[in-house]
Parts: sequence; C-alpha cells; structure tokens
Amino acid sequence: MISWIADNAATIIVGAILLIAVALAIRYMIKNAKKGLCIGCDQCCKNGCRGSGDDGNTGGAAE
Repeated sequence: MISWIADNAATIIVGAILLIAVALAIRYMIKNAKKGLCIGCDQCCKNGCRGSGDDGNTGGAAE
C-alpha cells in the first residue's frame, strides 16, 4: 500500500489540488447566488441570464 502511494504521489497531489479548486469554485458560485448575483453570465444581471440574444448573450434559458 505504501509503495502504491509513493508510486502515485504526483497524481494524488495534482488530483487533490484540482479537487480543492473545484470545491472553491462551487463555493464561490453558491455564495454569489445567495447574494443574488449572476453566476452564469459574463455580465451582472438582476433578473437572471437571458438567451434571447438581446444583450449579446447567447447562452442560458430564454424567458
């Protein structure tokens, strides 16, 4: 078991760093959503992201 950990130490470290980065990104998105900020657009929007193309935004659900 110890030899397996030693053989895969770099992979384990990189995986742990990626896991921490993803967890922090999710935490950031949840905190912004609770504040009422937009988390999916490239611009701040009060009524949610629109995909109608009015404002140049092509993603999101249409209202």
